[in-house]
Amino acid sequence: MANAQINLREIAAPRRSFAIRILGALLFVVWQAVRLTCCAVLIMLEPLLRATLVPIAFLSFIVTLIFGFLIGDPRFPRWGMLAFSIGTLMLYWLFLAVMSLFMTLPPSHDR
Repeated sequence: MANAQINLREIAAPRRSFAIRILGALLFVVWQAVRLTCCAVLIMLEPLLRATLVPIAFLSFIVTLIFGFLIGDPRFPRWGMLAFSIGTLMLYWLFLAVMSLFMTLPPSHDR
């Protein structure tokens, strides 16, 4: 009887490992499909965000320098505008960080 149980376990073990390998391969394929879809959407959005967020950050910084510090208008919200400028640029950097999570670049990309 003990011999029969051992043989049954030995037969069931390869089936279980095959099922785990199939499940792992399926999860890998699904992850690649989700990753590529997200990457495609983020790549399409990046020029639009770069064309809007970076100039807004630069122009608001210039306006803050001129009206907040050079002219010195007491009613101008210089620190709020400076925070808005830095926050806009940080929002673009956050987008780039999220984009880098889904992309894998070759090691020779930065050369």
